[in-house]
Order: sequence, then C-alpha cells, then structure tokens
Amino acid sequence: MSDKTSIKKRIWLGSILAIIIIVGLIVWWFFGTAAGSRSLKTLRSNVSGIERTVTVYDINGNILREYTGRFDVEYDENRILFDDEDGKRHVIYYTTGTVIIEEN
Repeated sequence: MSDKTSIKKRIWLGSILAIIIIVGLIVWWFFGTAAGSRSLKTLRSNVSGIERTVTVYDINGNILREYTGRFDVEYDENRILFDDEDGKRHVIYYTTGTVIIEEN
C-alpha cells in the first residue's frame, strides 16, 4: 500500500469518527439535557405546533374563553398571539386578567 493511500484512508477514517462523535454529542444534548429537551420541544412546536389549551380568566378569576388545539403561541409582557386550527388569529391582552397555557 502506498503512502498516499494510507494517508487518504486515515483521513477518511478520522472524518467518519469525527462525524460519529459530533452526531453523538448532538443526540446527547437533545435527549440528555434539559436545555436540549426544551430546544427539541420548541422545534417541534415551530414545525407542527403542540396540543395546547389556552384559558383566559377575567380579573375576578372567572373563565372568559377557552381555546384547545394544535398551535404555536407567541407572547410578550402585554399579549398572547396564536392562530387556531381554523386559521383564526387570536390576540389576547392580559394586563387586566390571567391567561394559562397548558401543553397537553
């Protein structure tokens, strides 16, 4: 076997080993750490949505509205935004009430 063939073979085996290590670390991060698990759930939510129940309460604790379905929720300090399964957009301002989002 020539030196060039030996070097190419070592480079090829080293590349395969590096790829296996990188894939292993990625799999470990997604399934073995809390941060990876949250990232995986976020990815799943962004791709296909997660089954959720959004319950809107008034300031006295009475239920005003409840939404259930597979959707992604966007929120900030003043509002929650989501599109339901029928394509209707919901913007809920919760400065005078409470919103609870449960992931089923």
